[in-house]
Amino acid sequence: MIDPDLQTLRASLRPDCSKCFGLCCVAFHYLKSEDFPLNKPAGQPCVHLADSYACNIHSELRERGFKGCTVYDCLGAGQFVSQVTFHGRSWREDDVDGARMFATVPIMSQVHELLLYIVDLLNHPIPKRDAESLRSLLEDVLAFRESPPEQLTGTVLIGFRQRARPMFVRLSQLIRTNGLKQSGLNLTKRHEADRADLVGRNVSQHDVRGTCYRGALLIGANLRGKDLSYVDFMGADVRDMDVRGAVLTDSLFLTQMQVNAMNGDQHTKLSPVYTRPSHWQ
Repeated sequence: MIDPDLQTLRASLRPDCSKCFGLCCVAFHYLKSEDFPLNKPAGQPCVHLADSYACNIHSELRERGFKGCTVYDCLGAGQFVSQVTFHGRSWREDDVDGARMFATVPIMSQVHELLLYIVDLLNHPIPKRDAESLRSLLEDVLAFRESPPEQLTGTVLIGFRQRARPMFVRLSQLIRTNGLKQSGLNLTKRHEADRADLVGRNVSQHDVRGTCYRGALLIGANLRGKDLSYVDFMGADVRDMDVRGAVLTDSLFLTQMQVNAMNGDQHTKLSPVYTRPSHWQ
């Protein structure tokens, strides 16, 4: 069985735009909104994409209305598709199937998200049997990642997710239970807030440590100054969630894009695996 270095793999799951062909600036569509100042269809390059594949307004994206660009994080999928899947060849080359390349980006982003979750779980003290199952899944996902573009399908990815879900749910509960015990607390039903609608809610008066917010709507929720240790954020919508002064160092299933979408400040505590967003004041 392949035994990849988890630290090296985790470090690779972050963007390196210098090795990407500006794929996020072309592959996705966006609509005029508070996140983007204009409409852009999928497959059409952004008007600010340079010939060098760099962004001409990167230093002033938020000021120019491109808030969505400062939140997006491909988890390293862009450079992997550019350099590995398509062997360092750009969509601008006549014999490269640009449409196929663009369709591969969201698939690879989800593959990397799954890898991120697996690696982060393997860095926790979990039962040996679960660790072996996760490593088996990790091996299969890494092998799938190396497939030619026509084999990188959503159907296969769904199969991996179905295989991973029961493990993720079980291990989330285990880690949250053990985390709370360190503070003399017990995991109860009140900690299960899957898919809860907390849009705009003030949650700052509650002790939310160990809470499962899997798939929850936390848009604009106030969690300012809260200890978010062992909080499960898998798939949660955390746009504009107030985490100023909050502690996110031991949160679970947290992605860089979720961090980017939150409103934090210099007092927000993050694990070293995350990059502090430049727009946090």
